[in-house]
Amino acid sequence: DCREILLPSMTDQLKYHLERQEDLEACCQLLSNILEVLYKKDVGPTQCHVQIIMEKLLRTVNRTVISMGRDSELIV
Repeated sequence: DCREILLPSMTDQLKYHLERQEDLEACCQLLSNILEVLYKKDVGPTQCHVQIIMEKLLRTVNRTVISMGRDSELIV
């Protein structure tokens, strides 16, 4: 139930900061943590939550990574 409330707000905030290239390291860490939790086996159904993240953030994440360049320390 918490994910239904928190996930839309968190993805909106991530998108806001990623588009402005603010706090990129914190954004990467937060998105990574969210996805790690969603891929665990014991957290219930997550497909719709992953879909929300993909719909809201995929384009923004791709643009952010492209704009960072290969020499960025955040790109592994």
